[in-house]
Amino acid sequence: MKKLIFTLIFVMLMGFSFISCNKHDFETKDYSTIAKEQFDAKFTQTFGIPASNQDWGFDESIKVFDFTQAITRSHDVNRNQWSGKYVIPANVTSEEEQAVINKLAEGSGNRDKNLTIPYTNFFVYHVHKGTDTYNDHNGSNIGVASDKMNHLQCGSGTVGENGVQSGFWEHVNDFNSGQQTANWWTIEGATVMLESSSANFAYHNSTDSKYHDTYTVIDGATIGYPGFYYVCFDFLANGDIEQPSNKNMGVDRNYNYTDWIIRVSPCEFDMTNGVRIIAEDLGASESDFDYNDVVFDAKVAIENPADRNYQNTYVAYIVLRAAGGTLPLTVGGKEVHEAFNVPTSTMVNTGLYTANSVSFKMYLGDVDYSNQKSGAELVKSIPVIVKKNNDVYELEVETGKAPEKIAVSTDFEWVSERTPIYKVYPLFKNWVQDKSIIWY
Repeated sequence: MKKLIFTLIFVMLMGFSFISCNKHDFETKDYSTIAKEQFDAKFTQTFGIPASNQDWGFDESIKVFDFTQAITRSHDVNRNQWSGKYVIPANVTSEEEQAVINKLAEGSGNRDKNLTIPYTNFFVYHVHKGTDTYNDHNGSNIGVASDKMNHLQCGSGTVGENGVQSGFWEHVNDFNSGQQTANWWTIEGATVMLESSSANFAYHNSTDSKYHDTYTVIDGATIGYPGFYYVCFDFLANGDIEQPSNKNMGVDRNYNYTDWIIRVSPCEFDMTNGVRIIAEDLGASESDFDYNDVVFDAKVAIENPADRNYQNTYVAYIVLRAAGGTLPLTVGGKEVHEAFNVPTSTMVNTGLYTANSVSFKMYLGDVDYSNQKSGAELVKSIPVIVKKNNDVYELEVETGKAPEKIAVSTDFEWVSERTPIYKVYPLFKNWVQDKSIIWY
C-alpha cells in the first residue's frame, strides 16, 4: 500500500513538473514562434508530414534575368531592352488619335484637370502634335504653338501662375516641340516612368519661359480605349503679367486642348517565366488552408542602375494580385491593402471586392559574383511580414517543413476566400508528401 501511495505521489509530482516546464517554455517563446509551431501542427494534422525534400516550388526553375543597363530611378528609355521586362501597350493608331480629337470637340469651356491619373509606374506615348497658330498680345502671329511646347514634366507638384513649379516633378525624357520624334506611335517613341507620379503634368513654353499645367484628361474607356488616359494640353503664355511691356510673351488660350496630346497607361511588369507566390498568414484553421492571404508575382533580375553608381544589383519586379487576409501584411515593404487602396478588413480579388494589380520594384542587395544567389534564394528573400496586434513576424519557407509561402507558375489560379486549397486542388495533399506529384 505504501509503495502504491509513493508511486502515485511520484507520478503526480512528475506531472506537475512537466506542466510547469511546458508553461515555462510557452512563456519564454515569442508570438511568432508559437504561431509558427501551431501552424506547423495544424498543417501536419491536415496534410501529413511533408516529404523531407519538399522545397515547395522554390527550385532551380526560378530564373535570374539579366537586365543590366544604365537607367535612372525615375525613367527608362532603353526601349531595346524592354522585352521580357514590361508588358508593352498597343501602338498608337490614327483612329485612336482621331477618337481623342473627336471627344475634345464635344466639350466647351475650361475643363482643366477634370480627372486625376493615379499611377506611379506608367508609359507615356505621344498621340498628337497640334497645328494651331496663335497671335500674341501685340497681335503678331507666333506660328505653330506646339513648336514652343517643350520639356514634358510629370509629378504630384503644382505650378504657380508665375510658371514656377513646386513639389515633386520629374522630366519625361525625349518629349519636346509638342511631339516625340522617334517613331512616336510605336515602342520607339515611349518612355517608362518608374516610382514617379501621374497626378499632374506640365510643359515648358519657350514663348514666356514658364511651365504650364493647362490640360484636360480623357478616360480612354469613354472612347473605346479602356486602360488608357489622354492628357490634352492647351497652349498658354502669360509672361507679360510680370513684364507688361513684353506683349510678345502673352498668348491667350483657345480651350481646344489639341496643341499636344499624350497617352498615359499603367506599366505592369512582364511576369512571363516569373513565379507566383501564394501565402498563409499563419492564421489558418484546419478548414482554411486557402493560401491566398497574399498572392503576388515576382521576377528577379540583375541590373546596374545609375542611382547606385552602376553597381550590379539584384532587384525584384513584383505584381500584387490578391490580398485574402485581414491582417496588416507587407510585401517588400508595401502594405498590400494600402496598395490596393482598401481598408485592412477588405479582402481583395478573392471573392467580393476586385481591384487592379499593383506593380513595384524593390532592391535585393548588391551582386557578389564570388557567391551568386539563385532565383529561389532571391524570391525567398522578398520580405513578407505580418502584424497581429503588437506582434510582427516574417513568413518563411523551409524544405521539409510546413510552408508559409508556396511558389507556383504565374498561370496558377488561386482559390476564393475560405476555400481550402485541397478542395480545388485535391492532389495538393499527395504533393505535400511527394514533390514529384503534379498537383495543379
